[in-house]
Amino acid sequence: MITKQALGSTLFGMADILRDKVEDYKSYILSLLFFKRLSDNYTWEIEHGIQEFKKEFGVEPNEKQKQKIIADKHDFTIPDGCFWEDVRKAPLDKKNDALNKAVNAIADTNAALKGVINTVRWNEPSPDGSGGKKLHPEVLSLLVSYLDAVDLSNRNASVDVLGDAYEYLIKRFADENKGGTTAGQFYTPQEVVDIIVRYLKPQKGNTLYDPTCGSGGFLINAAKYIKRNTGTQKNIRLYGQEDVWNTWAIANINMILHGLDASIKKGDTLKEPKFTEEDNDLAIKTFDLVMANFPFSQENWWKNGEPKKDKKGKAVTKKDGSPQLEYPGKEDFNDPYDRFEYGIPPFSNGDFAFLQHIVASMNENGKAGVVCPQGVLFRGQPEKTEEEDGQNRKADDEYLIRRGFLQGAVNKDGEFVRGINIIDAIVVLPEKIFYGTTIPGSIILFNKNKPDERKNKVLMVYAAKEGWYKEESNMNVLQPQDILRISTILESWGDIEIAKEWITSQKARLRELIQEELDFKKGEIELDSQEDIELAEEKLRKAETQVKAKEEDGKKPTKTELNNLEKAKDALEKLVTQKKQRITEAEEQAEKERTAIDEVETELLTMLADPELRKRYFSVVEMEELEENEFNLNIPRYVDTFEPEDEIDLGEAIEGFKATLQEEQAVDDLLSRLMEAFKQ
Repeated sequence: MITKQALGSTLFGMADILRDKVEDYKSYILSLLFFKRLSDNYTWEIEHGIQEFKKEFGVEPNEKQKQKIIADKHDFTIPDGCFWEDVRKAPLDKKNDALNKAVNAIADTNAALKGVINTVRWNEPSPDGSGGKKLHPEVLSLLVSYLDAVDLSNRNASVDVLGDAYEYLIKRFADENKGGTTAGQFYTPQEVVDIIVRYLKPQKGNTLYDPTCGSGGFLINAAKYIKRNTGTQKNIRLYGQEDVWNTWAIANINMILHGLDASIKKGDTLKEPKFTEEDNDLAIKTFDLVMANFPFSQENWWKNGEPKKDKKGKAVTKKDGSPQLEYPGKEDFNDPYDRFEYGIPPFSNGDFAFLQHIVASMNENGKAGVVCPQGVLFRGQPEKTEEEDGQNRKADDEYLIRRGFLQGAVNKDGEFVRGINIIDAIVVLPEKIFYGTTIPGSIILFNKNKPDERKNKVLMVYAAKEGWYKEESNMNVLQPQDILRISTILESWGDIEIAKEWITSQKARLRELIQEELDFKKGEIELDSQEDIELAEEKLRKAETQVKAKEEDGKKPTKTELNNLEKAKDALEKLVTQKKQRITEAEEQAEKERTAIDEVETELLTMLADPELRKRYFSVVEMEELEENEFNLNIPRYVDTFEPEDEIDLGEAIEGFKATLQEEQAVDDLLSRLMEAFKQ
């Protein structure tokens, strides 16, 4: 069986072939991978079915029985002439057309794969008008040959390995595009996903929805959580919507490769939500759990903005050259799905539109974990009268919506329709955690049925403290000990006994993850080093053979031959040393993380026992305090975010200052003597 490391390395090797040849090359690789998986497994399923038949009945199945085996064994049908082998054998000048024909025929035969397996146009003409293909046939042939060596059937690649390798590849693509805008469209850091999933704790039989699902990370992580706790990932029903076509296809492939029965639909969630009630297509379908990382601060989310014109009719642009937009008034606006009971968000920013869609998608006992920009915590101003601040000002829509989440929706007369606080907890995250944006992020955790003791409280967690994350180029990363710190505060709400139980359970799990990551890295290092070491060993054998042959003939090896032998030994030793060093570094990093987990355990239990220290980590805020702060949820209002200055021993400081003055005086005396000597 192939390992996750070997398959991941193979797949990413395809990226090296495609890089700079086409845009969005991840879609090409993932689509080709999926096609080969279907083809390889189709053949294996038939062979496996026949073997099972022979084992059960002791005879070869006849033609009619074979056809029944074929019909029963496959989730998807592959028409004749549309297998991997058919594409591999196609002549070079026909290979693009053969692949395009194959995937389109499979899509036409299987409704569930339409737009999924054929998202790439393999025979697309070159944009330069040369008559050639956009993807050169020689490049495609190289890709096919490269992947052909790997058997992707169940015989060699389990669902878990295939799914994990696929996720690994998606993360590698995101890492490559850290500073770009596309990575954030399809990938949410696993550490953030993990925090949300573990706080919401999916249960057997739950329905889970992600309205902006990207490549499906939340859905897959929740399925893994269910499998770990109930034995099978089938114990949860998964739903997702994604607007970007290629990303939607990737999400569908991701679900199939993981063996998940998920419903992933294509479309704009705000304009055209695809999940509605069966008996009313204008009533939003509700779910037990919602998890999301929606596009931050999406402009023109209702698509009703028009370019602003100056007096001469010329378009007014922003600093980046894009047009400024003007929006109509909200008087005539009507959401046909009736999602905005807390207020109509500004058309220039979709944050509160997505949040209200999510709230509308929660059933009466529903919970949600949502990644969003920190601006939603404090944007918008309350109503002010002239007596209060010298001006009359209406409350902003964003303020009213946030207040509604905390106190309940109100009608046009300002009377409460439902007096309920649905915000359970807020986590402020470090900056530069998310791909494709520098906007600081946060997590808002909603609950429509909060326990009585929390109904008028909100847990505020400050997770952006210095030292609570690892700084890397272009991005910051949450490490296992950081996940433990955040999740413990969320789980315990300050209760030290609950914290102790949680830490015990999570330490074991996080140690497993650290070991899995170490094993994966070591496997990667082995694969990365293998070819170079084998070549170096071959060169050394040849050099040794030449020298030995001379010596056996009674001849003295030449100086060049001896030099080649020494160089070959040195080269091999250098490669082996480099490999050992990389493994040692990986092991040291894993040990640091294990040690850090123990240190965080001590830190958390010390903090929870000290009321003064708690203020620097989190705060359980009462509704009265929220009202006093006019429902502004900016974290420094509730948690002491200032880093304490290092304590200074005043006596030592004074003695050091005196010593410095004495040194300065000695230097001045020396300079004076030198100047006097120079004058003489």
